[in-house]
Amino acid sequence: MNVKLPHIPKRAEKPREEGVTMMMDKGLSVREAEDFCDASADFTDMVKFGFGTAVITKQLEKKLDIYRSAGLRCYFGGTLFEAFVARGKYKEFLRFLDKYDMDLAEVSDGSIVLPHDEKLKYIEDLAKRGTVLSEVGSKEQGILISPAKWIKMMTTELEAGAWKVIAEGTKRGYAQRFMRAPVGAEVCG
Repeated sequence: MNVKLPHIPKRAEKPREEGVTMMMDKGLSVREAEDFCDASADFTDMVKFGFGTAVITKQLEKKLDIYRSAGLRCYFGGTLFEAFVARGKYKEFLRFLDKYDMDLAEVSDGSIVLPHDEKLKYIEDLAKRGTVLSEVGSKEQGILISPAKWIKMMTTELEAGAWKVIAEGTKRGYAQRFMRAPVGAEVCG
């Protein structure tokens, strides 16, 4: 802090379990990744390569090195997981994670139809390999999930091995992300 002000809560030290902050890399250049780390790595815990951008990101390994050197955990977003699963290529997804030494993975079903029991199996499997974030909700406008169902889905995903659950909803076609978990669970956000 450049100035001491009263009533500013002290932030937990890394690695954090509460107040976890994720930055979504939607295609930053290597220079932009370096600049982000210089300005904000102290306030950030994770970097998500969103929307499947890891498939087309130039110099992906170099960007991963930049983020990791700054103490940030990296992962590929759930849309990439969905792209592999929708094509019946889950084993290839695991190889892709291994290729880039990912210990963090996101499981979502916001763009595809995936039975919840099947989603739980993916969470369980990935949790044996590392840390799992799961996402509940849909990117598609007009899909409504009752609060009771959201809580049940979040609870079962945490029980299956998810570390944190991301609740996703849509407003005017834009995904709104809220890092929340059911009552009694760790809250990320």
